[in-house]
Amino acid sequence: MNFKRLIIGALILILSVTLLIGCGKGSDKVVNNTKSTANKKKVVGVMMADISAQFQAHMADAMKAEAKKYENEIEFVFVDGKFDSNIQLAQAENFISQKVDAIIFIPGDKEGSKPIVDRIVQAGIPLIGVNTKVAEMEKLTTYVGSDTVKSGEILMQAIADMLGGKGNIVEIQGWYGHEPQIERHKGIQNVLSKYPNIKVLAENTGKWTRAEGMAVMENWLKSDLKDKINAVVAHNDEMAIGALKAIEDAGMLDKIIVGGIDAEPEALNLLKQGKLKVTVFQDAIGQGKAAIECAVKAVKGEKLEKEYMIPYELVKQQYADQYLARYEIK
Repeated sequence: MNFKRLIIGALILILSVTLLIGCGKGSDKVVNNTKSTANKKKVVGVMMADISAQFQAHMADAMKAEAKKYENEIEFVFVDGKFDSNIQLAQAENFISQKVDAIIFIPGDKEGSKPIVDRIVQAGIPLIGVNTKVAEMEKLTTYVGSDTVKSGEILMQAIADMLGGKGNIVEIQGWYGHEPQIERHKGIQNVLSKYPNIKVLAENTGKWTRAEGMAVMENWLKSDLKDKINAVVAHNDEMAIGALKAIEDAGMLDKIIVGGIDAEPEALNLLKQGKLKVTVFQDAIGQGKAAIECAVKAVKGEKLEKEYMIPYELVKQQYADQYLARYEIK
């Protein structure tokens, strides 16, 4: 009887040790999984409207430089929407399926942004709008940008002053339907309403590009408008530079004022030379850095203001070098 009890006791002891070892292994797995989750980087998707646009290229450079400060904890994934809402919708859905922790979004089209914003918001992902407004701003977590209407007003007022309040202008607009095109045109119209002696002879889209801006200007210079144009009002510097090239080729640089928006480095150099007469500074570096800062705060669950606005600035020829220095990313 004692021998049987000894055998039973030994079996119980072996079984107890086995269970303890099994529980120990399970505990190790839980600890390891927790450690793995804690060390996993957060991910932020960055949806650019079109990285080939010079202003956005500068902004992307600033974003990437700022993102390096957080490379040990957050991964930033950049994608190019090529000004196509369908491409951007697919990119948004891809980020949603990957369960990213936040998304930075520059829409290629204001109306086309609606389903993109809805999908991201429905997925519960913080959404930081940058540079270009979406159709339903209230759905954004926050917005980083500038007052686009103001940029049109600043540009048109400067040109109106150069014209002495009278003359004929042509307007080269951005992509029709794109938020900056709508807002800058509105700002230009706001100023023109005060100057009945300034006439708009023609307007067309230059699709934000230098080549298209040049083509539009060449067509006007081949028409009966050639000797009537006193100034070109372009929605961005790229189109202004294209128009400037067409005017220079036609030998009319001393007869037509050209102005643009963004104060990109090449435009600033042309301003120094006296070829471009005016530009309006939009802070690409400031917007890019602020977008990353907001995304980091969103990922960390920190409070954000509803918007962060960076003012536009009129650039005069004598200050061109000071604005060129602002493109140095620190």
